[in-house]
Amino acid sequence: MSKPDLLVALWCRYDGAGFHGYQAQGTLRTVQAELLRAFREAGLPRNPVVAGRTDRGVSARMQVLSARVHRTSSLDEMTRALNTALPEDVRVELIKPAVEKFHAAWSATGKVYRYATRDVPLVPLREAAALVPGTRTFRTFHFKTSEARTRTVHSVVVGDDGVVTFTGDAFARHMVRMLMGGMLAVVSGKISRELFIDGLERETFFHCPVAPAEPLMLWEVLYPPDVDPFSADERAARLR
Repeated sequence: MSKPDLLVALWCRYDGAGFHGYQAQGTLRTVQAELLRAFREAGLPRNPVVAGRTDRGVSARMQVLSARVHRTSSLDEMTRALNTALPEDVRVELIKPAVEKFHAAWSATGKVYRYATRDVPLVPLREAAALVPGTRTFRTFHFKTSEARTRTVHSVVVGDDGVVTFTGDAFARHMVRMLMGGMLAVVSGKISRELFIDGLERETFFHCPVAPAEPLMLWEVLYPPDVDPFSADERAARLR
């Protein structure tokens, strides 16, 4: 059999409601476990690298993996074989050849998350959202199991439908959910605007609520143009 020498990028989506997160965890049902099983059943090398892990209950509209496969494989046939082996709540949208320096995680320059709210007044939510963007440690707003380092949140946009879109270079564990929980707590009056600002700018610790996982979706993974396996048209067609 020929050497698995073609580097490809896989665009996957999944409904997180039925999973204990992305990462394999023993006998628990996870996205990674389902993908590895499908790779095995489709006769593919089991070496996919993921752009980033999602927590229990979090869905993905665009999760990206990179893997090496046999150059003789048809990417359309590979997509069909994987989707045949996968359950309905995990799908492979697209498989594309990738440049040799592409790595699903290390090549990423940013991620976009969307969080759906209901019955939240939009004006105060937008006022709270406007406080978040910036380059900070965000240490008050993520679990301490994540590395303490500087991250940049480029924008937090509240749509007319109540969907909040977070765009940043990187997000620590539970960071989006804790920022969302803090914003909602400000809107409801459970914490003051001043305390929220102190948490952002001076790392003042307070018991920040963690918003539920189910309304959160990994919406898009961003790559530089010279390594992005997916064209602007492909992204636009599938990110509606």
